[in-house]
Amino acid sequence: MSNTIPLLEPDPYTVALDQVAALDTQIARLSAVRARRVTEAARRLHRQAPVDMSTAGPVWSSARVERIELVTELALLTRRTEHRTATLVDTSTALVDRLPATLAAVSSGRLSWEHAEVIVKHAEGLEGDALATYDTRLASLAVEVNPRQLEKKARQEVELAQPSTAVERAEKAAATRRIYVDPAADGMASLTLFAPAPEIHAIADRAVRLAAGLKTAGDPRSMGHLKVDVLTDLLLNGEPSIPGATRGIRGRVHVMVPAMTLLGVGEEAAILRGYGPIDPATAAQLTADATSWRRILTDPITGRILNTDPRDYRPTAAMIDHARLVHPECVFPGCTVPAEQADMDHTEDHAYGGDTIPENLAPLSAGHHRVKHHTRWEFVQNGDDTLTATSPAGHVYTIRPEGRMQAAPQALMKAAAAVAATTMEEDLADCPF
Repeated sequence: MSNTIPLLEPDPYTVALDQVAALDTQIARLSAVRARRVTEAARRLHRQAPVDMSTAGPVWSSARVERIELVTELALLTRRTEHRTATLVDTSTALVDRLPATLAAVSSGRLSWEHAEVIVKHAEGLEGDALATYDTRLASLAVEVNPRQLEKKARQEVELAQPSTAVERAEKAAATRRIYVDPAADGMASLTLFAPAPEIHAIADRAVRLAAGLKTAGDPRSMGHLKVDVLTDLLLNGEPSIPGATRGIRGRVHVMVPAMTLLGVGEEAAILRGYGPIDPATAAQLTADATSWRRILTDPITGRILNTDPRDYRPTAAMIDHARLVHPECVFPGCTVPAEQADMDHTEDHAYGGDTIPENLAPLSAGHHRVKHHTRWEFVQNGDDTLTATSPAGHVYTIRPEGRMQAAPQALMKAAAAVAATTMEEDLADCPF
């Protein structure tokens, strides 16, 4: 009689973890393939030699036209922001053209795409032997750390390679400081302040100190909530100390509230410009404190905002308001720049006969306004507040109005008509003639 040792079944949890790691390896390998394809697309576009399509103003170089056309095309095809797409393009071309060791590590699955982005970001400005040494060194170091840990190592390697450029690189980085808003769910949003690290840490430290003082005094809010609340209070109510800055400025928001919703009859959501639908209670609070009102007439059948005809070349204030209400954001596909911060563009160029009428006006961010005039992107107004955008590669996108009110429900229309008829009968009955 033989003795057999039973085989133990593998732990399902361990199997699942191993499968995740294996998939990450496959994703890294595919990312390397994608990098080569992105670079190939860039090279093929270069062979087409696209030129500036504008009729006036400064002429863009062919390289700039190529860059913008490639980034905007890929952003829409891959549903990325243009910022993330530009990072994809820069990382891909840098790996293929300048960082062979890092590309090989990604191709083998030993490095993730996130690691590659860190290595590429810090390689900017390195050339020759310094670049080759950096590439080899970082490709080896990266397999042992996560991307955040790699950031510190990459900075250290760059300092060793060319320490004399540290100040120049810091000044160049400071020039990219910016602020932007990302909407979130349930009436929330994120405010990102991208600025030099000392200022950011000082801001965070002040928030902690102010919050700690309130907490010590017995405030029941958590430290996390207190830090948010004290910074919000400073930003909204504090006075600026920067020389030349205007004092006493207060923030403004624009809310479009259907009259029936305001009266408690309709159910259509109010719209916070630049964000989207908000709940009725928030809308009621904002409208109760409103410093000014403007009545907007809409067609009850189609929901379109009604407006008057133009009288001269420049759009009237009413036309601009109309375009911003219909399209609260830049109409370039994927762009989220608020209409108030965008240019008012004649969709059909005024120089080619385009009229200054609401049906030919739409907000375009300053950057995308230039893209429209300098590249092969084409836009057409369809007469129903929608626009059709055609990319240089022939892809077609439809831009729909976000600011249009819903058409009034039939039941509400009938009820309104009945009330009007009853009122007219009563008026006729009371008429002495």
